[in-house]
Amino acid sequence: MKRVSYIFPTSHHYRLPFHERLRELLAARGVDYTVIYCDPGEENVKKRDTVDIAWGQKVSCSRLPGGLVYQHGLRAALKCDLVIVQQENNLALNYLLNLASMVGVRQVAYFGHGRNFQSRAPNGSAERWKRFWATKVDWWFGYTNETRRHVEALGFSSERITVFNNAVDTSGVRALINAVTPARLVARRNELNIEGEHVGVFVGGLYADKRLAFLVDAADRIRARVRDFTLIVAGGGDQLPLMEELAATRPWIKVLGPRFGADKVELMLLAQLFLMPGLVGLGVVDAGAARLPTVTTAFPYHSPEIAYVENDVNGVIVNDWEDPQAYAEAVIELLKNPARLAEMRAAAERMAQDLTVESMSDRFAEGVFQALGV
Repeated sequence: MKRVSYIFPTSHHYRLPFHERLRELLAARGVDYTVIYCDPGEENVKKRDTVDIAWGQKVSCSRLPGGLVYQHGLRAALKCDLVIVQQENNLALNYLLNLASMVGVRQVAYFGHGRNFQSRAPNGSAERWKRFWATKVDWWFGYTNETRRHVEALGFSSERITVFNNAVDTSGVRALINAVTPARLVARRNELNIEGEHVGVFVGGLYADKRLAFLVDAADRIRARVRDFTLIVAGGGDQLPLMEELAATRPWIKVLGPRFGADKVELMLLAQLFLMPGLVGLGVVDAGAARLPTVTTAFPYHSPEIAYVENDVNGVIVNDWEDPQAYAEAVIELLKNPARLAEMRAAAERMAQDLTVESMSDRFAEGVFQALGV
């Protein structure tokens, strides 16, 4: 039996369905799959977005000089035919495995973006270092076609790149959506004291690149023109206190902290738009499953999933990313144009139907089989 391990620092809640399905797909072809991870860091503890995997292996992590983190998984990795690691400069174990790949001792694959989409110095030393090591592996698992283009440009063979189209468990989200009754939504509206029909929702991590002060500035402008506008904010992170402070004098902004599962789905179903003026990531897929168009901006530091937002089709990308008035106008225009909003909601739903954890797992599994030659 071939053995594959995926080594990563933190086991995120949203990734569990992917790992579970991938394990089943690989086992069906005689490949044993395991995950190796560490206890979550302080920031993830705050977000409450991690989960233990019963069949996985938890190892200790050591903090090294220079911000490096060493995951104590080398012995387990060397017992595998293929080792998959996250493409991050600070993961010291990666370099040992890179060397093992370069001398032909072990097959190693990267799982990642290809570059740091949030880097403020794309030609700085950190990105040059990442580009150097990007080609020192046997296989690539890339988030989107943007990753493929970047890695190919570095000279890596396209035949050894699998694009899996990063997704979340939209089937599970749809099942939760279908279980929500109109009476339940009425109860949630009453619980949150939402009186009007115009609601925007933000669901995600609360940190600097999400541009929360910008969001509230724009929300003030929306509220001035749409008098029943309500903003729901669900998420955790180091800027949760800031968000709570901003909402303290704005009772129409509901800051609820981290929410998951049916709780999160119900909050999204109360809204008509997904408001994310800062960094866009996987949340757009969840939003699409709930029939929510994403309204964002041309922020230069989006994650790869920005590729899923088609401007004026399943969402809006406001070109002037530094102007809260321009962002507010885009939201107001949609809220006051039910026909256009309905078209966008349908398009957002179609987008999410194409981006599922099942199709992601299928593509990933096929890449593993190709890498192993089985």
